[in-house]
Amino acid sequence: MAPIVSHISTRPRYLRSMENSLSHLTSSLISKDSDIMGAGKSDLFDSALAAVREHLGLDVTYISEISDRHMVYHHVCDPAGQDTPEDNRLSAGDKLAHKKTYCHNVAVGNLPELICDTQDIPLARDLSATKNLNIASHIGVPVQLKDGRIYGMMCGFSHQPNKTLNERDLATMRIFANLVGEHLDEKLRTESIIETKLRRVRDVLDSDALDVAFQPIVNITSMQTVGYEALSRFSGPSACTPDILFAEAGDVGCRTELELHAIGKALGAMPRLQPRQFLSVNASPSTLVSEDFLQLVSRYPLQRIVFEVTEHAQVGSYDQLSAALAPLRRQGTRLAVDDAGAGYASMRHILQLHPDIIKLDMSITRDLDSCAAHRALVRALVSFTQETRGHVVAEGIEKDSELSMLRELGVHKGQGYLLGRPSMTLPDLPEPDMRLRA
Repeated sequence: MAPIVSHISTRPRYLRSMENSLSHLTSSLISKDSDIMGAGKSDLFDSALAAVREHLGLDVTYISEISDRHMVYHHVCDPAGQDTPEDNRLSAGDKLAHKKTYCHNVAVGNLPELICDTQDIPLARDLSATKNLNIASHIGVPVQLKDGRIYGMMCGFSHQPNKTLNERDLATMRIFANLVGEHLDEKLRTESIIETKLRRVRDVLDSDALDVAFQPIVNITSMQTVGYEALSRFSGPSACTPDILFAEAGDVGCRTELELHAIGKALGAMPRLQPRQFLSVNASPSTLVSEDFLQLVSRYPLQRIVFEVTEHAQVGSYDQLSAALAPLRRQGTRLAVDDAGAGYASMRHILQLHPDIIKLDMSITRDLDSCAAHRALVRALVSFTQETRGHVVAEGIEKDSELSMLRELGVHKGQGYLLGRPSMTLPDLPEPDMRLRA
């Protein structure tokens, strides 16, 4: 191996290079745009290790985590490692018992943070890692989190003694370790949030702490109930509002599972509906295109089901969603776009999906009698549905004046507290038609 070049002789160039590296890494490590949970994190750590290795003239640099009995090596920078037998190199993912590692012994004070020649210190000389990894010089500092806890160590070593390593280099290592610690703190905090969200969703699913409330959808001309919207309600220690829990389920990859659970419960109430009443259920695009969804809804009378896509739901591929819904719509299933008027996405859903029903957001319904702009939008949507053979359902009707204005504007169906609050039970009906269970 070529001798290590002393970086003291090139100190001005070294400082300029170090300043550039620190500037780049500082902005990257604390960037709010960083992908905390993704590949960006690993790239940042790898960049920090590469910079330390280059500027301190080391052969290998690494970041370790202290566990109960082991040191776990998550990130290792060893460009020449592939040419070394596996037993004689340190690799990401390795786990070594505490007493065998430099990390542990430096962390507890058995070894100094800076060792220019491991043969000068008996404990270092006798460690199995010294021989196995050919460690001739070693430098390492703790990686500390904001709450004062020591996460692990940031270290490096060379295969030859390096008498040029000094306190200034140790200070440089601490700067990088502090930057890594800041990013790790953010990462661990995010992981804790994700874990909490996952536990909350799993608690609901595992304990079946999900109930369904039914809000009437009324023909505002005849004032007859024509259907119901199924609304999820959560109970138990993990209870929170549906919008929050469904959003958290999406964050942890469980949204489809939670939605299917809610849809299954809602559809189970269909035998309690009158023969001409329909049931409207909410589903995200990812659920609507899933095979499990198709298998679930195929057991029910599709001509009496309405599936609502909300304004907030992002559609990855309108072509894929339309293709998935096509066979269901041919069998009579109707599609609704929810929250129309609340934002740009709902209008795009309307143009791309050609829904049978446009559900007017309550923010538009509210004060409709006193807001000319809201009335103009409703007129436009009613005209649109007349051209496309659909109809408008107004949400959030709470005042008689709003109801009167909706009738005047040509809206025929609506829901809201004025017409009926959500209820955990459906009205008493004649003996249900058992054919609906088929």
